[in-house]
Amino acid sequence: MTDCRPGQIKIDGRCKEVTNITISARRWFDSVNGNTYHSVDVYANGKHIGREPFRYGYEEAYLQTAHEILQKAGICKKTDERLKSGMDKDYHDFTMDMRERREKYVKIVSDVSRKKDL
Repeated sequence: MTDCRPGQIKIDGRCKEVTNITISARRWFDSVNGNTYHSVDVYANGKHIGREPFRYGYEEAYLQTAHEILQKAGICKKTDERLKSGMDKDYHDFTMDMRERREKYVKIVSDVSRKKDL
């Protein structure tokens, strides 16, 4: 957690606005058990802010993991509010921001054939 406000990151001792978020994910399908797993690295303004090395989740579940990393870093807010549908409001706001400000986000996703490549 930083002492910067949400949407900022500390670089060289100063809080700066986050203008670019890169999410690099790898997915692996465990064909024996029929489960999908992923790993995620997240960068803000080119600075590595977090990694999740192994987590269950298929398709775009890596985005939820990336959002959690951004929350832990203090870049995305964490209010624990829920929408009427039951969806996490913070995650909803994050996905809407990704849709509305496409130039801010880069998603790099690859499917790997071996668990050790996560």
